[in-house]
Amino acid sequence: MQRLYPELQNGLTPQEIYTVSELAFPGGGVTLEDGGRRPYLFFNMVSSVDGKAVSASGNAAGLGDETDRLVMHRLRAAADAVLVGAETFRHDPYVPNVIPEAAWERPLAFPDRPQPLGIVISRDGNLPLDKKFFDRNRVSDRLVLLGQAAPAEKEALFKPYAQVVRVPDGANGRPDIRWILAYLYREKGVRWLLCEGGPRLNYSLISENLADELFLTFAPKLVASEANSTILTGPGQGFPPEEMPLLELVSLYKEGHELFFRYRLRHKNS
Repeated sequence: MQRLYPELQNGLTPQEIYTVSELAFPGGGVTLEDGGRRPYLFFNMVSSVDGKAVSASGNAAGLGDETDRLVMHRLRAAADAVLVGAETFRHDPYVPNVIPEAAWERPLAFPDRPQPLGIVISRDGNLPLDKKFFDRNRVSDRLVLLGQAAPAEKEALFKPYAQVVRVPDGANGRPDIRWILAYLYREKGVRWLLCEGGPRLNYSLISENLADELFLTFAPKLVASEANSTILTGPGQGFPPEEMPLLELVSLYKEGHELFFRYRLRHKNS
């Protein structure tokens, strides 16, 4: 594996990149407008060369290779918690654990949290119970955030398998994402939060100026689908040109023909 930016370095292995010292995520949270604090939030996504985050399988399967999988686990190893939206939860085999070969730093960085807290957000509770995420033996490591539209029986259904929290609706009638982030920081001690999609949740966080970094694997493959989504999906034509979020390249790695970008999002008030 090579690092191409900021300085050239050869002979790396995927286990050596994205160390705690290299990532250097701030640990004190990020201040919200109301004076509260939220976790430092970073995304990890994969995209084909033609811009698709989903293959014909209906999820990201087949886009990234084994190195991409290991990089995903390296980033999970640097997070207190891993967050996904309901659509990604339904279509992906979401089990937010860190494999041993990627977790060598975790005991020192997270002595009280051997595995990240796994979180899913759902407006209406439409979450299949047969997913491996739901495990009676891992209740303390699982959190389901339900919107006001979810019926009470959904809350009762999930409680044997996960912590369940009701989330107030925001102005858009969907779960209030600012409330969620403040809750995670205040009540769950989440300092570093990894979001693994999907594209609508990504848009919600970025459009609200609530995201800090994007890790993007550029897979040397073509999907060629009109229907399959990109890493970010917003309403209509998307951001107006003058409001498009700007990214700053932090690092770039290469393994074979696959590229691994790390970007910092420039906040609108910076």
